[in-house]
Amino acid sequence: MVHCCCVRDCNNNSTVTGLSFHKFPDDPSLAKIWTIKIKRNHPKDSFKVGEHTKVCSEHFLETDFINSFSTKRRLQAEAIPSVFAWSKQVVARPFIKKKRRLEEERELALAEQTETASEGEETLEVESKKNRVSRGIQVDRDTPCLHRFSLETLLEMADTTKKKTDYISHLTGFKSYERFMEVLEFVLPGLDRSKIIYCDTVAASETQIDMSVLFDSDKTTDSSEDSQLVDSENTDDLLETNARDHKLPVEDEFLMFMMKLKLGLTNLDLAIRFYISQGRVSNLVNSWLIYLYTFFGKLKIWPHRDVIIEQMPSKFKEEYPSTMIIIDCTELKIECPSSLLKQSETYSNYKSTNTVKGLVGVDAKGGIMYVSHLYTFPKIPEQRMYINGG
Repeated sequence: MVHCCCVRDCNNNSTVTGLSFHKFPDDPSLAKIWTIKIKRNHPKDSFKVGEHTKVCSEHFLETDFINSFSTKRRLQAEAIPSVFAWSKQVVARPFIKKKRRLEEERELALAEQTETASEGEETLEVESKKNRVSRGIQVDRDTPCLHRFSLETLLEMADTTKKKTDYISHLTGFKSYERFMEVLEFVLPGLDRSKIIYCDTVAASETQIDMSVLFDSDKTTDSSEDSQLVDSENTDDLLETNARDHKLPVEDEFLMFMMKLKLGLTNLDLAIRFYISQGRVSNLVNSWLIYLYTFFGKLKIWPHRDVIIEQMPSKFKEEYPSTMIIIDCTELKIECPSSLLKQSETYSNYKSTNTVKGLVGVDAKGGIMYVSHLYTFPKIPEQRMYINGG
């Protein structure tokens, strides 16, 4: 049986090779769209869709077929005929020849350079050739965008309070922007970055951290000590060498550090986001890590015995009246060290990965009272950790 195309002004039939013919869809609404597209919906037109009513493949795009290279071509479920003789053909605008465009730019630049003031008026100040760029050339010049990721741009992107909370929570782990700034003000009062000794300065090589006073509740530190507990003969010199050209505001440095901890982003990823080098990312992360380690390490979080007893739950106080602290060891997963010796020292058979162990103490309500240094398990057994913890 010979099939003919029902599209107006189309004379194709199934005797023509290379064509396929497709019946109308079963969906009445989609079939009506087909009728309108092929211009057979006029009231005076006696056109009716029947079993043998077909549309040839010339009126469909290649993307309308499931497999356009198959011998038996089938249409997509939502395919609609769109290629017709009366369709408006979009003619691509021919490109301007390169030689002609360069000549126009050269003439425009020459005209701007030879422009002078009229006679009797002030001579116009002409820019040097080095700094002059013609308006014609400026149109085609690609200028790189120097926008960098920052706390300010993050807040601008968040047009609602919920979005701002979600962004801060996802990137840093803090429940809100206000809490983020509270913690930053707490660890760095006045946002004074001079308290931080950056790793790429001379001060870092001349600074020694007193580890004996960190994470030890029995020892007290002098309140006049520097925030990083440095041991140096000349503190003034350290402060002078600490001055440096900071590429990021202190808020963005803390944001980048928290993103590193929360999301585990690589230095390359952070360098691309904040538009700085990988080396600077590494220096900033290490500098903040050392600063916060010493800052939190000197905090005395062990409350007085009377306070612990007063805050005890009644049931706990009845059964364990003399228990002041509950201690336990915990393991933290780390990256596999490059050193084979460190790999063997940090490998945990229990976790089947590289870990370090630490001693944590909490009160009856679960508040953290004590955090020890981190140790490698085979080298420092748990019994030794309890002894070192006092």
